[in-house]
Amino acid sequence: MTKKAYCGVITVAPSSKINVSDQVQSQVKSSYNDQYCGASSNFTKSYKEGNFVDKGSGQVGYKQEAKYTSTDKYVDKTQGYTTEYKTQLKVTKSVYTKKSASATKSSYKRLNYY
Repeated sequence: MTKKAYCGVITVAPSSKINVSDQVQSQVKSSYNDQYCGASSNFTKSYKEGNFVDKGSGQVGYKQEAKYTSTDKYVDKTQGYTTEYKTQLKVTKSVYTKKSASATKSSYKRLNYY
């Protein structure tokens, strides 16, 4: 007879926020902690977009940013060492409006990395 055993806790905490400044943000966090086996894992994914004004030129633009962070940690108590792997990725896209009045936010191509 085979028995299955599970250890650890998984937590997922999504949140999204829309500011008055025409900016959209969302963030998802996930973590796993295994006390028995000595392993833990964290993952964060965030997305931000909104209008902005370039400080140098004064041009109005639209900016999108996606960030991913992953951390895996393994603790070997018998050997006495810890191994940690961390991965970070950040993608940013900035688009400036044309000088004509017909340029709108809906004409921008969105980042679709999710």
